[in-house]
Amino acid sequence: MIRRLCFIVLALSVGFGNAKYSIGTIITHKNWVFLDKFCFVSEAGNFQFELHYPKSYEIQNLYMYYDTPDQWFAAYNDSLQCAEKERIIDPLNNQIMSLSPLAHFSDPAQCVEYEKRNQTWYNCTGSRSFFSMRPRWWFMAIGNCDSLKGLYLEYRLLMTNAAPNDRLFYHFSFDEFYTLTITMCFMVIALFCLVVGVMFMHMLRNRNMLHATYKIFMYSIVFEFTCLSLYWLHYDRFADDGIGLPFLNPVAMIFRHVSNVLFLLLLLLIGKGYTITRAKISSEGTIKLIVFMTFFIIFEISTLVWEIAAFDPAKVHYISESAPSYFLAASRTVAWLWFLRSCAITVKMYPLKRNFYVTLTFLISFWFLAGPIVMVFANFVLDNWVRAEVVHGVDAGVSAFGFGIMLFLTCPVQNNRYFPYHVRTNQVGDCSYPQNVYEVQYTANPRPTSSSSTLATSASLAEPNLR
Repeated sequence: MIRRLCFIVLALSVGFGNAKYSIGTIITHKNWVFLDKFCFVSEAGNFQFELHYPKSYEIQNLYMYYDTPDQWFAAYNDSLQCAEKERIIDPLNNQIMSLSPLAHFSDPAQCVEYEKRNQTWYNCTGSRSFFSMRPRWWFMAIGNCDSLKGLYLEYRLLMTNAAPNDRLFYHFSFDEFYTLTITMCFMVIALFCLVVGVMFMHMLRNRNMLHATYKIFMYSIVFEFTCLSLYWLHYDRFADDGIGLPFLNPVAMIFRHVSNVLFLLLLLLIGKGYTITRAKISSEGTIKLIVFMTFFIIFEISTLVWEIAAFDPAKVHYISESAPSYFLAASRTVAWLWFLRSCAITVKMYPLKRNFYVTLTFLISFWFLAGPIVMVFANFVLDNWVRAEVVHGVDAGVSAFGFGIMLFLTCPVQNNRYFPYHVRTNQVGDCSYPQNVYEVQYTANPRPTSSSSTLATSASLAEPNLR
C-alpha cells in the first residue's frame, strides 16, 4: 500500500504566517520532501532542530537551500530526482547534514540511538547559524535518495532571529519583523476611531440625524477593530511561544474583508446621495448595486479561499499574488469610477452639497486606488523578505485613513461646512430625487401664516442649525 504524504503541523502555520516553533510528523512514499521555511537575519538568525526517525529508514539527510534561482527554485522541481536535488547544494557550505550517529557535524550536533516501540530509533539534535549579505529565506527539506520505502520523520524545529529576551523579534521571520508593532499601533487608532464614532453617533441620534449610512460606517469600524484585535491576540502569543493562535488569522482576514465590503457599500451609497439628497435609490440603481457588491464579495471570499487551498507552503506567497486579487483590484477601480460618476451627478443636481462631495471625492480616492496600487507594488517591486509586513501595515493604514476622512466630514459640530446630513430621520421624504436639497420643512415652532406656500418655500431653502 502506497503511503500518502501527511503533515501534522501543530502550529498550523501553513498559509497564515511563518512558524517559528514547528512540530510535526512526515510520512511519505517519496524520498525527498519540503519541511519548512524561514527568513533569517544574518548572524542573529538561528535554526535548532530535534529529529526522530526509525533506524530502518536510515540514512536520512537534512537539506538547507537558500532563496536563489540556482538553489531552492531549482531544487523544488518535480522533474528532478532526489540525487539531482542533492547535487544542487554544496556540502562544504554545511547545507547537508546526514542524520546518523556516524556522521560528523561541523556545528554542535549529534545523533544517538535509542529504543522505541521495539525498534531502534535515531534522535538527532543540533543547530545552525546563518551569515549572508541580506536577510534571506532558507528552505529546509528532508530526504534519503537510497530509500525504497519513503521517509518517516518526527520533528521539532525552532527558528529565531534575535536574543530570547528580545520579545518583538525573537520568533518572527524577517518578513514579519514589525508585524506585532504595526498591529498594536493601528489597533489603537481603530479604537480611537470607534470611540469618536460612537460619540458622533450619540450626538446624531439626539438630533434625529443618525442615518443608515452612518450606521454602516460604524459597522465597518467595528469589524476592522475586531480584525486588528484578533491579529494582536495571535501575534502577541506568537511572540512568546513561536506558535501563537494561528486559527485567528483567517478569522481576522474575514473581518477585514467584511469591513472593506461595508465601507465600499457606504461610499457607493453616499455617491448616489442616499440619506443625503434622496431617501431611496431607484430600482435600477439598486439592482446594479446588488449585482456589483455580490461580485465584489465573491472576489473577497475567493482571495481567502485561494490562499488556503492553492498556495504552496514551499514557496513564498502573499495573498496579493492570487488570481482573485487581480479581479478584486479591477473591481475596486471600477467602483472608484462609478463613485466619481455618481458624485458628479449628485453635485450637478444638488450644488449646495458641492463642498462635501468635492472634498470627499478628492480625499477618498486614495482609499479606492490604494488597493490596486499596493497589489502591483507588492507583486512586482517589494522584495519577498519585507513584503508581508509592509502590505499588512499599508492595508491597516488605508482603512484608518478612510475612517479618518469620514469622521472628519461627518463631525456634527456647528462650524463643519462639510457636514452632509441635513434631513432628519423622522422627516425624510419618499421620493427618488427631491425638488430641493433639504426637502423638509422645519416646523418645530410653527407660526400661523396666511401663505402656507411661502412658508414651505422659505423653510425648504433655509439651512437648518444643528441642535
